Amino acid sequence: MRATEYLIDGWREVRPTDTTIALPMADGGEGTLEVVASIRPDHTWMSNTVTGPDSRPVDAAWLMLSDQTAVIELARCSGLLLMDAPNPVGATTFGLGELIAHALDQGAIRILVGLGGSATSDAGLGALEALGARVVREGSALTGALGVVSIDASDLRRPPSEGITILADTRELFTKAPEVFGPQKGATQSDVAQLTEAFTELVTKSPTPHVERMPGSGAAGGTAWALAAFMRGVIIEGSRYLGNMLGAGRLLPDVAYVVTGEGRLDATSSKGKVVGYLHHLATAQSLPGVVVAGVCDEPNLVSWPVLTLSELASSDEDPLRDSEDLLRRAGAQLAREFSARN
Repeated sequence: MRATEYLIDGWREVRPTDTTIALPMADGGEGTLEVVASIRPDHTWMSNTVTGPDSRPVDAAWLMLSDQTAVIELARCSGLLLMDAPNPVGATTFGLGELIAHALDQGAIRILVGLGGSATSDAGLGALEALGARVVREGSALTGALGVVSIDASDLRRPPSEGITILADTRELFTKAPEVFGPQKGATQSDVAQLTEAFTELVTKSPTPHVERMPGSGAAGGTAWALAAFMRGVIIEGSRYLGNMLGAGRLLPDVAYVVTGEGRLDATSSKGKVVGYLHHLATAQSLPGVVVAGVCDEPNLVSWPVLTLSELASSDEDPLRDSEDLLRRAGAQLAREFSARN
């Protein structure tokens, strides 16, 4: 949310009379709770201590809305930023399951689970175990998705009466998750091969075999698959869901220029994330725009130009450490370029 404010501050330094519309977005990953809280004033912030991705306790916030909808963000309990060092094979979603259990205990009749920014590639099995499932593995030293012999869901907690909605930040399929997202979490080629084999084998353990073919089933290291297959969750595109809540489509007819962005623009950015969603929405109405990114791996991913903070930074500046000033500079530069074209 603050990134939006800094960009607008910079824009207004150059074009102070322009009307700017701040629309902080999320796709199910970090920031999802803040976005929902900004839309739903009937929210109550909750917090529980749960098991973090490296098994250390973490305090994880979540929201309860007045209609007994719980909103949970996996990044708060099983996120990559909670890890001191990556552990792509051993990191667990157990804390996510604990948080879902707390929401059920508090009377939630509907749960929204935002999946994004995960540290995990355990196929969501940790979450299922926290919710009562019994996962049998070949060796006692094995954890996560490796060596799974059977999944006994007979004692698994029932989903809430109005179901679980899974806000996925990707359209990737379940068995593709290790290959696509594993390296982002520190996975080696050997790890990716092991996890891909394990995920392929897990498909045979699913009570609903079609789930692995659902777009987004690979979200959060396969957690979407687990919640859909065993908890009857419904997978939807998080950016689209939250964009509809924010009314992004209704705002665009009055807009002359769209600025969106992401920390790292890469091949996944157009497949369920905010950049891809807003680019599709705006270009359908022939609106021009630009992407502001911390760094860019795919400069030709979308038809809009890309401005990176790394190219704005001087030799003694860090795009992450000095992002506030760099975002303001980015906003000012975009305003000057807009003025030159109009």
